[in-house]
Amino acid sequence: MIANKVQYREWIKNRYGSIHQEEKDEKYATKRWYINKNHIRDTFIDEYNRSGFVPQYMITRVYYYDQHNIKKVRKHNDRVNRVIDDFFNPRGIDKYYLMKDHFIEQHKSKLIKKEKIQVRNTITNEYELDWDGSSVEIKEGSFHIHSLISGIDDMVVLNPNGKIRNAIPRIYGIETIPISLLESEEGLTRVKTDLLDYAIRERCDFIGASGKAIDIQSAQDYGTYDGFRGWKGMVAYVTKEMYNVENIVQVYDYENSGILGHLT
Repeated sequence: MIANKVQYREWIKNRYGSIHQEEKDEKYATKRWYINKNHIRDTFIDEYNRSGFVPQYMITRVYYYDQHNIKKVRKHNDRVNRVIDDFFNPRGIDKYYLMKDHFIEQHKSKLIKKEKIQVRNTITNEYELDWDGSSVEIKEGSFHIHSLISGIDDMVVLNPNGKIRNAIPRIYGIETIPISLLESEEGLTRVKTDLLDYAIRERCDFIGASGKAIDIQSAQDYGTYDGFRGWKGMVAYVTKEMYNVENIVQVYDYENSGILGHLT
């Protein structure tokens, strides 16, 4: 991890302005934290470009319960990796390799009231229910995860393996993928996101059943975020809390992610 921090510092130090950001927020353009954040973003984007595995999907996973254990979150990220690989590429064929990167975000802590307690009214000298300092507490924010996944080869859909063939009737209610979804790029993207959603929900017991438990966005449908467009906008979004080296270590799940795997 120390070696990683050294590399992260070099990223920040060796940058002289964002080359991928199309529009700048002039309000913060000269702020050091904002400059650092964009340097970090640019480095991630450059790494993706060099690798050839640019992100095509952003999967946001929200726990249906409060999750405060970072070790369990990382264990769950590992499980998601294994599920995706086994479902889309069970034979480990290089052509169908999927890059997976996980960015861990924590909701802000909140001050919450527990319950009223008996306190003495100093004016009436009688006891009544009221709030006092001991009846409130800070509730730690729960974790949620944004995962970036590289493109799924069309042949994975057009010539599906057994696991995908078995999933199709459960997703669409018929034995084959609807022809209408195979006639356009948008349709194929829809099928791929449907398959991702199905695989993760079916085989990860820490995923809730509600529609909000998983949200999958594709790069082709993603607009802009903070002046970055398309898949670069997704990178900008998942790195929005990265202002310095410590933030990178906190947010980026290095152990279960691929794009920075060359760091030692």
